[in-house]
Amino acid sequence: MSLEMDADQRNRIIGENLRKYRLLKGLTQDELAEGICSVSQLSKVENGKTYIKRTLLRLMAERLGVTVERIEMLDALQEELSERLQLAKDADTANNLEKSFQYLQEVLTQSEEQGYHNLYLEASLLECKLLNRRREHQRVIDKIQAMIDQHLVADPTLKLLLLYELGHAHEQMGNMVAAYDYYCRADEEFAYVEGRDEFRLNVLFNLVSCHITMQNYRSALRYAEKAEQLASAYSRHLFRLRVSYMKATPLQKLGESAKAEKIYLSCLREAQENSFLLDVGLINNNIGNLYWERGEHSQALAHYQRAQQVFELLNEELYACEPLLHLAEISQVEGDVDKALELCQRVLQITEQIGTNAYRERGQAKHLMARIKADQGRFDEYVSQLDEVLSIYEQHQLMREAYEVAVELGDKLYEQEDGRAVELYRKAVEFNKRSQQIGMRR
Repeated sequence: MSLEMDADQRNRIIGENLRKYRLLKGLTQDELAEGICSVSQLSKVENGKTYIKRTLLRLMAERLGVTVERIEMLDALQEELSERLQLAKDADTANNLEKSFQYLQEVLTQSEEQGYHNLYLEASLLECKLLNRRREHQRVIDKIQAMIDQHLVADPTLKLLLLYELGHAHEQMGNMVAAYDYYCRADEEFAYVEGRDEFRLNVLFNLVSCHITMQNYRSALRYAEKAEQLASAYSRHLFRLRVSYMKATPLQKLGESAKAEKIYLSCLREAQENSFLLDVGLINNNIGNLYWERGEHSQALAHYQRAQQVFELLNEELYACEPLLHLAEISQVEGDVDKALELCQRVLQITEQIGTNAYRERGQAKHLMARIKADQGRFDEYVSQLDEVLSIYEQHQLMREAYEVAVELGDKLYEQEDGRAVELYRKAVEFNKRSQQIGMRR
């Protein structure tokens, strides 16, 4: 303890720390004082009204499981909890999630009890990151939403990071509209934050992904170009590569196929030269999509097969779903229905294991299976399965996909003079309206 500190200040700090550690240990004043001093003396010490000998303080510190130096420190408990939070971060860096959670829970509980607001919020941010990694996304949504509703977060940097985690949780849960909104709000916080370029790149990257998923291709292209410029300015080469080939997707959808192809092939060479295998797989799948849409099926098949091989090598099952679905579609077109159904079932097995974040792939697999049933004349089964696909897309706010399925199903029912077609067309109009509203939000 500093020699410059006067006696009254010393007594107050020691008293406050003794009380905090005693309560955290679950001891009464009688239990702590027993064999050391009287209860009345301990009470006076805790209230900062009297001096306590260092020999007695050492005995109390041993009983409390802390050092004398800790009790003598200005706000010693906050310092200790800060150290534990750093241990939680270190454990996370070492990919030891259980140990990180163990340290973190102590920090969360004690910082909330003692009113260390900023420390509690910082620990809450780490908790939400870990929960997202453990796929406990609903807990993240509930926690951060409560913090926002109660106006607990004033610091713009912390608010930005929490909004990012909230957007990520919604995206993983399948609510792309909510994810998009929170990523946009995180992006807006940058007006008040300095030195967070890495996080801005993450936010922009996710905005690109959201817009592509919701088929808002012009907005996706705009955010991709912003992210690409920022990544280049800060020499984030892998990030620049990834956002570059993401940019090709909206270009392709907006009719600039040749420009998209040039970007894909350039990025593929760079990814191969640097052994970025995940990116090699993703780019091959995207190139396959481009060639498939242009009717160049043999080239599309080669790229889809390459993508599948890479994802299986990396044990990236969710990523493998997309080329598997494309290969299933090719098998259907070529008349190999059994192969197409086998590949769809494989995708459904993967999505069942993965859970919430595989809703698009699950819907696509069921959609293709429904079309096969329609080709086989099993109309009632086709309607039932396509209705299930519609529910998946509606639940996860994929309005453009829901619109397309509603129109397809409505048309089929109309051909059969089935009165349910009217309700499907009504739904399609609503889905289209909501999709356009989403596209105009930003």
